[in-house]
Amino acid sequence: MDITFWVTQDCNLNCAYCYNRTGNNIKKEYMTKEVVDDTLSFFSELRAWKEANTIYLNFHGGEPLMNTEIIEYVISKLNKGKMHRNVVYGMTTNGTIYGSKQKKVLEKIDNLSISLDGNKEIHDKYRLFENGSGTFETVISNAKEIQKTKNIRIRITVTKHTIKKLYETVVFLIDSGFRNIVPVLDMYDSNWEDVCEEDIINQFRLIKRYLIDNSLNDVDVGWISSNELTPKGDCDGGKTNFHIVPNGEIYPCLITVGDVEWKLGNVKTGLDHTKIDRIQKMNKVQIENCRGCAIYRYCPSSRCKLINKKITGDYFSASKITCIESRLSIELCQ
Repeated sequence: MDITFWVTQDCNLNCAYCYNRTGNNIKKEYMTKEVVDDTLSFFSELRAWKEANTIYLNFHGGEPLMNTEIIEYVISKLNKGKMHRNVVYGMTTNGTIYGSKQKKVLEKIDNLSISLDGNKEIHDKYRLFENGSGTFETVISNAKEIQKTKNIRIRITVTKHTIKKLYETVVFLIDSGFRNIVPVLDMYDSNWEDVCEEDIINQFRLIKRYLIDNSLNDVDVGWISSNELTPKGDCDGGKTNFHIVPNGEIYPCLITVGDVEWKLGNVKTGLDHTKIDRIQKMNKVQIENCRGCAIYRYCPSSRCKLINKKITGDYFSASKITCIESRLSIELCQ
């Protein structure tokens, strides 16, 4: 079971490609202890919680470390109350906030990702403080310090404007001492064009060849290094996957947060099962423009109609970027 606490929708950065950037009218709310109590009380009574072998509990934002107190409170409540036998904590942070309180919290996070888009030139074009200054020096310094005591993952957001330097970026990060790197194509960027397909394919192939030629068996670059070829299951949004925003509203996944159409309810009032049933019915509808594709069951577009809607505007039309990435992941896992 996966539960994501959006402990705040506020952020100390103003990244050029972010949905949460200044001017996008995102509510800068912070989760309270009352909402945490209601959330844990609600979910701990669900059958899915009781039957789950593991609860994967993630902290999200905005920048989650801007609400360190609540993260500590959530972990403390779960530990003291022994509300589940096995909880794995995850977080993605922008890596700019790392004081004594944050250090204490991060010690308790099992799966930690830090956003770092490349060298100073690349990173500082997009990941900026609110005053417009670059964040590279702060992030790479903190990431290296954190890595001394725990395993971390470096998350690269790749856009149309940075795809041609992805290979260069990955090599830079490896040379900087990082061993777990995940490039993520910004699929919600409407600026991707057909001409980008060749760049995407070439860059990922170059990375794979670099890892092989240099026998970098200790380096994991997402699905480029290791990818278990298994069919995609049905969307589990609203069944075993939930996102909770600061005011207690419940959504099936990250991409639906803030979309009233897909608000599944509230931790105080419960779930709207008609919407959950709608997701399950959509699972059974085949994507017509993918009919006959040999990798249909291995592609996210066959599984997640909500992602399709976000990218293409239609639940049942596949995203070209998703298609390219799926073909590449199968090619490179060989």
